[in-house]
Amino acid sequence: MQIKKEDGMADKKSICAQAALLGEMLAESVEYRQYQEAKRKLQGDREQAYILSQLRRQQMSLRLAQIMGEEMEEAEDNFEHLYAMYCLEPVISDFLYAEGRLGRLISEVQQIYGDKLELWSENDAASHVMDQELN
Repeated sequence: MQIKKEDGMADKKSICAQAALLGEMLAESVEYRQYQEAKRKLQGDREQAYILSQLRRQQMSLRLAQIMGEEMEEAEDNFEHLYAMYCLEPVISDFLYAEGRLGRLISEVQQIYGDKLELWSENDAASHVMDQELN
């Protein structure tokens, strides 16, 4: 499929078509297939799915509390202990591993887009401020 038009500019339809192809490729990846299999096993084990759901809710609550500036050291320690304990459960562990691998693949694709598009980031802003302070 050709991406560029005669004037050298990519049109939205071509870009979206290429994105759809990339989505299909991701859906055929080993990472996605392993994720789907781990997700199926997790969904088949109601108890483990519930435990992971509760752990994630607790994790979100802790993150929100951190954002709000609340001290939650004891709650964080308790959460980390529970998380480590339940991550020993094969169904949860396999799911988290597969989810992490898929997430890294998607992150790598996003990084490639970001590099090609020279998108602004907080790191760019911080380095710009530091450069100004040094000069």
